[in-house]
Amino acid sequence: MASTPVSALPITDWANPAPGGWPVWGQDAAVARLRQAVRHDRVRHAFLVAGPDGVGKTTLAQALAQVLCCQDRPAPDLACGRCLTCRKIARGVHPDVQTFGLERQATMAETKTKNTTLTIESMRDLAATTALRPMEGRWRVIAVEDAETLQGPAQEALLKTLEEPPGFVVLLLLADDAELLLPTIRSRCQAIELRPANRPAVAAALAAHGTQPDRADEIAALANGRPGWAFRAAADAKLIKKREDAVERALAWIAGSAYDRLVTAVRLGDGFTKQRPETFADLGTLLGVWRDALLLRAALPHHLTYRGIAERLAELARGWNLDDLHQAVCAVQTCLADLESNVRPRLAMETMVLQWPINSNPSDSPSPRAAPPRPPR
Repeated sequence: MASTPVSALPITDWANPAPGGWPVWGQDAAVARLRQAVRHDRVRHAFLVAGPDGVGKTTLAQALAQVLCCQDRPAPDLACGRCLTCRKIARGVHPDVQTFGLERQATMAETKTKNTTLTIESMRDLAATTALRPMEGRWRVIAVEDAETLQGPAQEALLKTLEEPPGFVVLLLLADDAELLLPTIRSRCQAIELRPANRPAVAAALAAHGTQPDRADEIAALANGRPGWAFRAAADAKLIKKREDAVERALAWIAGSAYDRLVTAVRLGDGFTKQRPETFADLGTLLGVWRDALLLRAALPHHLTYRGIAERLAELARGWNLDDLHQAVCAVQTCLADLESNVRPRLAMETMVLQWPINSNPSDSPSPRAAPPRPPR
């Protein structure tokens, strides 16, 4: 069976490790747990690595695979990054390291489908793969990307593999949202939760890979703590433009009348089920904009995330006091927590906007530059 890369961007670079010792930036706690497991030979048969898209799940998976399979480890919990095995894993051609996900499924499919969920056929294929002994080393490492897209029958098929895994197999389930997986699956995996990285860590990662410091800091500010997105954006200006558009939409939402705010909240709430990841991303951007408004009102402009809207946001912020802005920030945070807890999306959205400070004269509020007419998506 042909393998596909566990990670394509960025390729793990052991010559430029992060402070945690692995080339995984901003996830020192997760790296420390895995290093300890490898060091004491306590690697579990299955890990559930969960976190937002672009936060570093696939990079962490590739790093662990290299550590487990490396032929010339400088330490028990480190990989050299230079041996033939490490280079094969980085290129996605190592016979003992394989990936199952939507991309591979689309490549292998005989018919064209929407390919939005991992199928039971893919999980049966995975089960057959786990029965094969490693060809070149001690471990067979299998990553399941997009694990949150597994539906009921496919999850049941995966569960059978998790219940009786061979001792030489390490399964890595990579999910944007672990709560979408069955409790029985989660209970059979060691949970590794990845959180958004802080801005200096993302900027340092970019700089370590050749991005100019000023540019690295600018991209890190837009990354919302996602190093993977930052690396892609450094090579693709379209991603930066897309993020800037999201910031403009967030500003338009904030600057609108109470009625317009509520209409946007209703539309987002009604579309949440079909656009869950996009909505969470846009709410993260919204949270950053409210935070910037708070910083501007507190006369702390050096800590802004979205400097491109600073002047227009400052005009709005002058009409509110610090308590107003703090309440708005808390309202967005509560909405995010409510959505994670499966509160009705429309209710969570409506409750959030009703706690925002009112624009005394929204018609005179600064109009976002070229703001799209639609609500955040």
